[in-house]
Amino acid sequence: MLINDRICLVKPLRELTENPFSYMEVFEVDDAGTQWNPGRKQRVMKVLKWNTPKLVDLIERESLTLRLIEHPCIPKSTIDDFFTFIPNNSSLTLHCLIMEKFEGENLEQWLESNGRISQSVALQWLRQLVEILDEVHRTEIFHRDIKPSNIILQPSGQLALVDFGVARRVTDTYLAKVSGSGGSSTGRGGRYEITSVSTPRYSPLEQVNGQAVPQSDFYALGRTFVQLVTGIQLMDLPIDKKTGNLIWREQTPQIDKPFADFLDELMAPLPGQRPQTTRVILQKLEKLPQQSKIYRVTKSKTFRVSTAIGFMILTVFVTFKVLLPLRAKYLVSQGEKAEAANNFQTAQEFFDSAIKINPQARYTISKFYFEKGLRSTKSLELAKRYYELAIKYNNTNVESYNNLGIVCKQLQDSQCVIDSYEKAFKLTSDNWEGHYGLGTYYDERMKYDLAEQQYQLAIKINRQAIIAINNLSRVKILQGDYNTAISLAQEGLQKTTNSRWQAVLYKNLGWAKFEQKKYSEAKRYLEKAKELDIQRTSTHCLLAKVQGILGDFDNSWLSWEACLLTESREPEVFIWRAEIIERIRQKAPNLIQD
Repeated sequence: MLINDRICLVKPLRELTENPFSYMEVFEVDDAGTQWNPGRKQRVMKVLKWNTPKLVDLIERESLTLRLIEHPCIPKSTIDDFFTFIPNNSSLTLHCLIMEKFEGENLEQWLESNGRISQSVALQWLRQLVEILDEVHRTEIFHRDIKPSNIILQPSGQLALVDFGVARRVTDTYLAKVSGSGGSSTGRGGRYEITSVSTPRYSPLEQVNGQAVPQSDFYALGRTFVQLVTGIQLMDLPIDKKTGNLIWREQTPQIDKPFADFLDELMAPLPGQRPQTTRVILQKLEKLPQQSKIYRVTKSKTFRVSTAIGFMILTVFVTFKVLLPLRAKYLVSQGEKAEAANNFQTAQEFFDSAIKINPQARYTISKFYFEKGLRSTKSLELAKRYYELAIKYNNTNVESYNNLGIVCKQLQDSQCVIDSYEKAFKLTSDNWEGHYGLGTYYDERMKYDLAEQQYQLAIKINRQAIIAINNLSRVKILQGDYNTAISLAQEGLQKTTNSRWQAVLYKNLGWAKFEQKKYSEAKRYLEKAKELDIQRTSTHCLLAKVQGILGDFDNSWLSWEACLLTESREPEVFIWRAEIIERIRQKAPNLIQD
């Protein structure tokens, strides 16, 4: 088949699918030796299978973007490379976009084969990407989808940035929209509607809310390099519950503090806290090697030994009573270093010696192990060991027992879960977090009566425990007690201003109303939940069901796509996905109408 009198398909660049929700296919094509490709470079072609106005607008915008940017590490495309095509025996118009293909593999693939990168490689790659972004931003465009799979490592060692499908021009009109100027706000971006595009874990909050700015690219760049230097998927890294920031530094012994600080600056929560331009980033990258050198000197063994000797000389005349705690503190620090080097037996010897000198050291050691446990959630067995050691040195810390219960639950160690929480309850009568944790344990095993008891105890102790109120509302839905579920969700909404908690409570309201067959009310609540938190998969699944019943088939189709393709660990979602996949298998392509 010859497309547009010039193009022959060579092979698909990703697995072809019969999924009715897939709207784009990508092929390697033969366009060699023609007037459009005199250099006979390899090329790829995107084919848009849906003709919805927003998707057509995106592929048209991508064509314009690639024509505006002139850089050897960004795909080249001309005005003749964007066209429409109608296959034989079909009335469907396909929009096609051809662009240059870069040889090599994307960094997602490279990471799977090679593991985490060194600091020197990270600095080299980061400088290359920022230089590419410098040209992109100087063209008044920002990418909006930087992630490892959109970065190609070429055989020459040079990186290339691809997939400008959601790129956006920075114009005065756009900035007015995202700032909300020019009228009262009725939605995202003031009185204007801005399309929200985001990739979970890589996109900052302002982009999720449809208010992306050039500094949003820097956030995604920082997150990309955290994945590269840790070798760990972002979803597997723990998150600080207070700040929402990734906890990642423990996984990167090869990274100096100045460089780690710089990556955290790129990922700052607010755009104004990040570097403001690519020029600023490049200037900071020039200074980083010198900062790292100073850091390594101050952390060197010689420097530490010299400092320790000087400290000992200064304190030699201090009384014996003061020296003992200092000696204990030194032994604790040596134990921490031995533990960090995996010399577990040596660490225990140091810690035991410290306690003999100063019994109060046991609380410092317990805190040390407790914090190690917090940072080891990816390696559950290691986290369990740390919490058990924290309890060994201080068996009155309720939080250690609570966290041990959480880890044991993930390890499927039922006896450890129950023992941990029972010991925590004996220490204090107001441990609502423990009752909530034990409730989730029963909840996940579908022992809803036992889960309900624990959630009620948590709420009785702390009437502001929104997380327990939400889970009890969900359990009531699963038990068929929809009125109680609705009352609990409404109670939770009166007690919180947190948008993410409001979103999940509105989702529960919509779910309960759906089960009561009050579909219009269900739709209103679910749309509110989606507005507050667009990334919650269960909301999309329920909204798809409601929209289908109400006859809104186009939007139901899009909601099912989000339900199937977004990340989720909610058990209900897996059930709903299985149901829709089975229906697709039996009735496609007339699924929604049926």
